[in-house]
Amino acid sequence: MARLVLMGTPEYARRIFAGVWDPSDEILVVTKPDAPQGRRRVSTPSAVADWAQSLGLSVLKPTKMVEIRPALEAFSPDWILTAAFGRILPAWLLALPRCGAYNLHASLLPRWRGPNPIAWAIKSGDAITGVTLMQMDAGVDTGPIVEQKATAIDPEDTTGTLTGKLADLAVLVWREVRARHGVVRFDGRPQDDAKATYAPKFSRDAGRIAWGDAARAIDAHVRSMTPEPGAYTMLRDQRVKILQASPEPAPTAGQPPGFATLAGEDWRVTTGEGMLRVRRIQPEGRRPMTPGEFARGQRGDGGWQLT
Repeated sequence: MARLVLMGTPEYARRIFAGVWDPSDEILVVTKPDAPQGRRRVSTPSAVADWAQSLGLSVLKPTKMVEIRPALEAFSPDWILTAAFGRILPAWLLALPRCGAYNLHASLLPRWRGPNPIAWAIKSGDAITGVTLMQMDAGVDTGPIVEQKATAIDPEDTTGTLTGKLADLAVLVWREVRARHGVVRFDGRPQDDAKATYAPKFSRDAGRIAWGDAARAIDAHVRSMTPEPGAYTMLRDQRVKILQASPEPAPTAGQPPGFATLAGEDWRVTTGEGMLRVRRIQPEGRRPMTPGEFARGQRGDGGWQLT
């Protein structure tokens, strides 16, 4: 039995916490406050809050961490475990748990420190990624490494699919380390700062496709932006999300980058190197569909210039 504070917000954290949760432990959950979602801006709890409340666990949703300091000190945790919490913990909180504060980070640190490691691993064409259990310190994902597990990035992986795989891997990491050592402070080894890379959040316009890039790079870009924020292109004045695509090592046939022709239900789009076969799109304000469905009734039987 342990007294454990779980701190996280999105689906990645929910899936991890559901896997590490043990009914014999005493659990306190900390997550971000409910936030407006959807077109109607309805106040909605985080994925972690939903999970915790469904089990009847105590949940704190602070705007500022100092607001819950008395409650955390009264709880007197053995461990703090975070996963995609999205905030740097203050010094008083890092020093609070008897056996230390740890983070399950979705990369093989020191590669891809920061809030967006899964998407950047895909976008950069990495062949492998993994999960790191690290001791938390005052920096951003800079603490000593306790344990790591690696996994391949499949050619079809999106940020969505890989998030699920890494969450399941994180559960294994935590369970194995806990079973090996018990309720104690875990030793770690320092990170090599010289090998560090950073994975920032994407800007609002980061999803726009640069058709002058190679097809393989555009494919990685699309997968890194799926499901959110979404890769997109412009067709005249219309924004079109690219939901599913794959590269083809074909010649560009003399067309400019971004020129799409219909091949069955797909678009074949010229790029700076090779062709990109686009299988599923979502025009702005409409449902997901094939390019063929979109093309029927549209101008451009001879092709469409995407920008």
